Amino acid sequence: MMTAKENVIRTLRHDNPEWIPVNLWQLPAAKLKYGQALDDIINRCEIDILSAPFDDPTEDARHYQIGSYTDCWGSTWVNHQAGIIGEVKEYPFADFNKVWNYESPKKLFLSGISGFEKTKAFIDTHKDKFILGGWISLFERMQYLRGTENLFMDTLIESPEYFKLMEIVEDFYNTYLDEWLKLEVDGIIFGDDWGSQRSLLISPETWRKQYKPLYKRFFDKVHTAGKFVFMHSDGYILELYDDLIEIGVDAINSQVWCMGLDKVAEKCNGRITNWGEICRQHILPEGSVEDVIDAVHKMKEALWVNGGLIGQFEAGPDMPLENIKAGLIHWND
Repeated sequence: MMTAKENVIRTLRHDNPEWIPVNLWQLPAAKLKYGQALDDIINRCEIDILSAPFDDPTEDARHYQIGSYTDCWGSTWVNHQAGIIGEVKEYPFADFNKVWNYESPKKLFLSGISGFEKTKAFIDTHKDKFILGGWISLFERMQYLRGTENLFMDTLIESPEYFKLMEIVEDFYNTYLDEWLKLEVDGIIFGDDWGSQRSLLISPETWRKQYKPLYKRFFDKVHTAGKFVFMHSDGYILELYDDLIEIGVDAINSQVWCMGLDKVAEKCNGRITNWGEICRQHILPEGSVEDVIDAVHKMKEALWVNGGLIGQFEAGPDMPLENIKAGLIHWND
């Protein structure tokens, strides 16, 4: 029998894998609520894809804690619920002139490379698993620095300051990516939410002009290193699938049920791997165990074509433990 890693690679290549791989994300709030009971469920399941840990000095431990703090980028966050990410309320570039003299936390990141020793030990311990590394958010980091409303206006105005901001973020994450690519991870995660419940946040033409080339530069670097591109994007992103496939996304994590299972299947089957997800808006938090199992089986029927599907969702505190368990164990019934 092949290893989990071998099976995931065949899934990504639509090369007749032996089973549907399983991957689980956990909100810290779910861990706070369920504790050991959630761990026990996960430990009894076969999880094929794992995320490598890293003691990153640019990631603030207060990110999921109640209160207010200013991160190493200069963005001030406010959080009202433990285990759930807060919101940025004060932005370093509310005055856009400040962009010209700004220094990113690149040196701080490089000072913490010793934190990769933990990562290397994790990889060595899980050689049979498919290991994902990093988390690169380009559009969202720009929002944290500039403010969401301001940034949406910037995409229309296209000022020199806007492209300088993009350059700052790209430069930081290029350094970040270079260090991750030195490790024996199998894939790199990119995460930017590009959709609302019913449409893209900006026009597809603007996205293709401003952001598609940016992503392609990163994706090309990942592929040159012999690794896979995994991308997460919430919302209704149906108009971006063709572009994401064109520039090299190997696995896409998106809100399939928000867009419609049949529409996603028509766009994706045989072209890209759907990296989940089961509906966490309605089915997982509000449905019965039978509803969750039915959703799993419908996704398998619609999206599994000689591979091309990873069973995935994010466990949240609003989901009954029984539904979390059902979402993990029924992909290969």
